[in-house]
Amino acid sequence: MTDHKEIEQQIWITLNRLRSDMSFSGFRSTKLLELIGTTQGQEKFEQILNSKELIRAITNTDGFTPPLYIYDFINELSKIVNPKTHLDPWLTPSSPCNFFDFGTTTSYCINQTAFETIKTIFENPKTEIHLGDSWQFLDSTKNKFDFITCFPPFGMRKEPTEINGFKTSNDFGATLLIKASMLLNENGRAVFLMSPSFLFDDRNKELLTKLGLFADAVFSIPNGAFLPQTNIASNFVVLSKQPKEKTFIAEISNDEKTNKTIIDNYKNRRAGKAIQLGSFIDFMELKSFQGLLSQNEMQELVKRIGYPPIRLTDVAVSINLLKASDADEVEHLSNSVYLPKIGNSVAVTMPSEMKMKNPKNYFQIQLDETKANSTFVANYFNSVIGRKLRESLEVGVTIPTISKSQLQTCVLHLPELKTQIELIKIDSKIDQFTLRLEELKRNLWKQPKSYNSIEKELKSINQEEKLEQWIDNLPFPISSILWRYYATKENSKKVEHLFHFFEALSEFFSMIILSAFVQDQEFYKQERHNWIDTDEKFKEWYFRATFGSWNILTSRLSKSVRRFYTDADKKEFCKNLFGNPTEAFMKMLTEKGIVNTLLTVAELRNKWKGHGGITSEEENKQRVTALEQQLNELRKFIADGFEETRIVSAKQGELDEGVWTFTAKELIGAKSPFRETEIKSLVGLDKKKLYLTHTNQYKPVELLPFIKFVELSDAVYFYTSIESKNVRWVSYHFDKDPELNQPADNELFKAFEFLKHNDNKNSNGQ
Repeated sequence: MTDHKEIEQQIWITLNRLRSDMSFSGFRSTKLLELIGTTQGQEKFEQILNSKELIRAITNTDGFTPPLYIYDFINELSKIVNPKTHLDPWLTPSSPCNFFDFGTTTSYCINQTAFETIKTIFENPKTEIHLGDSWQFLDSTKNKFDFITCFPPFGMRKEPTEINGFKTSNDFGATLLIKASMLLNENGRAVFLMSPSFLFDDRNKELLTKLGLFADAVFSIPNGAFLPQTNIASNFVVLSKQPKEKTFIAEISNDEKTNKTIIDNYKNRRAGKAIQLGSFIDFMELKSFQGLLSQNEMQELVKRIGYPPIRLTDVAVSINLLKASDADEVEHLSNSVYLPKIGNSVAVTMPSEMKMKNPKNYFQIQLDETKANSTFVANYFNSVIGRKLRESLEVGVTIPTISKSQLQTCVLHLPELKTQIELIKIDSKIDQFTLRLEELKRNLWKQPKSYNSIEKELKSINQEEKLEQWIDNLPFPISSILWRYYATKENSKKVEHLFHFFEALSEFFSMIILSAFVQDQEFYKQERHNWIDTDEKFKEWYFRATFGSWNILTSRLSKSVRRFYTDADKKEFCKNLFGNPTEAFMKMLTEKGIVNTLLTVAELRNKWKGHGGITSEEENKQRVTALEQQLNELRKFIADGFEETRIVSAKQGELDEGVWTFTAKELIGAKSPFRETEIKSLVGLDKKKLYLTHTNQYKPVELLPFIKFVELSDAVYFYTSIESKNVRWVSYHFDKDPELNQPADNELFKAFEFLKHNDNKNSNGQ
């Protein structure tokens, strides 16, 4: 097997050469070419690279080409069956049977060019390839097969047909799956790559049961696996003729050990230690792995609430789909909640409060006044657990939507009505404090001479500054700097520490986002041009990084996160890159105000630095005030973004049935020694590295080494520059050794690779 980097290099050299050929019209994707280079050997690969026709056919092929780990997973599934006979009713150059031996294969290819390409590249005497539609063959053949694999086209429609007297849907892929699976041997398996819509359509599920077919397993494929061709989510649906009470479901990973655990759990019909490693569900109830994951996360949140479960239908008088076109036309029913069917808009208690213009995008839920209060229930739907509940109810591919039937199944966790009223009273008092504070702020600037009386009332409202509490919830690398500002009385030092804080924060945010993005190398390769500067004068800016350069990178990265996260097709993929954090965390990363604050502070720094000289105490006070205003703005934007997120340094770990349990130091708060905690992970963690983890999640994100944690001293250092052959690291909190100069290691230079602009661009400029 040839090295992947070497394969990529050979491909780009060839494609760059062909760009000058006017008859070569560009290409869609190199993924299939890379796969062939990885699996078919160097001699075959070079033969293809020397053929313009083959390169054109391969790089412009229709259909999806998954990454290699997906193919390896299918191959492992085949070993469970140990097939002697195999069928692929929709053969493409990306089909698994081109790369693995599944026994004597019968296949049908509908495209002439693809047919010729497959016969030229994948010479297999055990494979019988037919040019044409497999439809007639599936209807007429008496042959049976041990193993069937297929990557049918997504979204293709065909007139409904009948199978054994039962009418099919117009989904071509679903009908092909069912027709082909009828040819399975009694112990055979059919593995089809299906779009998410297959699981949403109950008609297909019911038809399977009527025809004696059973969903043995559903393996969710991570969002982004098919980049750059598409970002659409997908599943492997495994059918058999052996009755199964429950369907096994798991999420395939790019980690080989994790996938081996999943295969073992599936083979032994055993639930995994984590939901990603396998669980069982009624196939009719299964809509998506993400929905199942949301339900599981919701159950963890429910434990904190401690209130009993109750069906929404048990506290609702009616659940109505609104038909009015304008909020003024909605007939309001007392004690009602208006819940959005789509998107993240808040639930409200009056039509006039609707954030979306069209009332048809809302449910009207009238509640029983003796059991539930509409204000409480609306706040419940807007809370963390309520949003998880809404996520778990959503179905649909392009625009996930809550259906009325799904809503009627949902379960709330509510206290008795008396407690609901008490909680609403407290919430109302908080609103009163907020309103009064806003009034005081307005009065301060209307009547500045009254500042003494305003300050006096302010003290009576809030007798203790709560900044310290907020600092203690921030990750240690930045909270330790902010604590030094908070602890000192000297204004010149306050200015210094605040500048250090803002500079470190910019680097910290860049590190977090970059660390998440590089989780998917194909995605990073395709998208890096959106945040990496291609200007030659900034080519190696990271060798001497500045506040301004980190700000530029942070701004571009934040904009990209915002773009992906607000795209319905890419939202889950984006969340997955960050390890499935809370909405508060993602809101923080996408907040424009954070970048604006950092840019404002950079302007102040340059302005004050330009003045030079020794500053007076009065001027230092003014500077502290200016920076504290920016800190207050930042505090609003960060809010509780880090509340369920931790930076950890792993220690000892144990592996049990695919799940690692680590003892780790939790780098949270401003002071050490750090609390030890237990974290669970689907992958092994390196004790020399730092990781970003989220409560109740099993996917820690390895942080790029722009921050160094020295365990002996519990000190954190930020990367600043390369000087000669050494790396300069600076600690903003550890006075004993505030600076380190050490030889550069390979890990840091690997991280620099992600900051270099990509010279390899395809014909679409990506």
